[in-house]
Order: sequence, then structure tokens, then C-alpha cells
Amino acid sequence: MVGQVIREALGLYRRLFRSLVVASFLIFLPLTIAMLALQLAVPDTTRTQQSLAIIDAVGSVLLFAPLASIVIIRCAIAAEQTGSARARKEVGPAFALLVPYVVTQLLVLLVIVALPGLLIAAGYATGSPTIMTMGVGVLLASALLNGVRLTVATVAVVTGDARNALALRRSAGLTRGNWLRTLGVLVALTLIALVIALTVSSVGLAFPSGRAQDVGTSIFGLIGNALTVPIVALGSYRLYRVLEAQASARRAA
Repeated sequence: MVGQVIREALGLYRRLFRSLVVASFLIFLPLTIAMLALQLAVPDTTRTQQSLAIIDAVGSVLLFAPLASIVIIRCAIAAEQTGSARARKEVGPAFALLVPYVVTQLLVLLVIVALPGLLIAAGYATGSPTIMTMGVGVLLASALLNGVRLTVATVAVVTGDARNALALRRSAGLTRGNWLRTLGVLVALTLIALVIALTVSSVGLAFPSGRAQDVGTSIFGLIGNALTVPIVALGSYRLYRVLEAQASARRAA
């Protein structure tokens, strides 16, 4: 299953490369410009850099990456159904799906952190390092177990099959019995995206230190996002379809 998903995802990536990379680039461009402007405007201190990193991560996770992922998956669906896809046509529907997509994403996060969060909070409140350590261990286990189990929940939102809690239930049902193979797909996609991101970002680090390096890092970080987000989104989509086909085959047997 791992090889099939990766081959199909990379096939879609090659087929839709220009459209998806340009769309991702334009979607992430406002965030990059805003973050670069803030970075150049404020003093370069450790606290400032940490604050900017938090703002960047929140904006990316809750708005720009979801929007790009929805557009990418909808383009993949259109390409498979009609033979062609135009990212521009998918932007409007993507905004309509953004809220349920993000809500579903937050529900996945809640499932992952709920119990570990309670343990960590209890350990902090009682001053017990043992309970806090247990909480961290449970958090890591939950991230691995539930993160894989619920990994295609947001894809179900884009395909129109389910949303919110029902999307989580659908993802859990599809990945049941396929946990290791699903993990293998996620690891493969992460490694591919990581190699591309590190290769691109290293060019930005080659700029002279100071403001020039800030600009270079931002530009090549944007290019890295434009190249890697489509791979991850297409991989998640093809994983969903393969799991869906396997579930249908089991029901028919």
C-alpha cells in the first residue's frame, strides 16, 4: 500500500505540478510578506524571534496550509474526474470548506492532547514530576496512535464524505487494520517533503548574515512551502482513496 500511495501521489504531483505549486506559492505569499515585514520592523532579539515563530506557525496551521491543502485536494479530485484542473476555480469552494476543515483539524488535536494534557496539568498543579513525565509519555503515544488513526479526517471534509466528529470516525474506520501501512505512508511523505524543504532552505542560509539572510530565508521558505505542501496533501488524498477502496472491497467480500 505504501508504494502504491506514493506512486499515485507523485504521479498527480508531476501532472499538476505547475498549477499546484503556483497556487500554493500565492496562498502562502501574504503570510510570508507579513512575517518578513514584522521581522524587519522589530528588534532582532530571542524573545521577538520566538514570538514571530509562534505567529507564523499559528497562521500557517490554522489558515494558509489548510487553504492550500483544500485547493490541492480539490484539484486532484477534478483531475481524476474530468481530466483537468484549474486551481483558480477551487479557491472559492476552498474558503467555504475552510471552517469545517480547521474545526476537524482542531478536533483531531483535541483527541491527541486531551488525556495527556490533563495528566501534565495535574502533575504541574501537584508539583509531581512523575505525573508530568507520565503525561509527556502518554502525549507521545497518543500523537503516534491517534495521529495516524485520524490522519485522513480532514481529507473526508474536502471530499464531502464527512466533517467534524463524523470525519474523525470515518478516518478511524478507514485506518483500522492499516495502522502500520498508514504510518509508513506518512513517514515516506514526511521524508520526501523534508528533503525538499532542507534543500531549498539551505539556499536561503547561504545569504550573508543579517537582513539579507532574513529576506533570503523568507523567500526560499516560501518556495519550500510551495513545493512540499502539494506533496503532503496529494499523499493524504491518495491514502484516503486507497483506504476507501480497501474498505469497499472488504464490504463486498
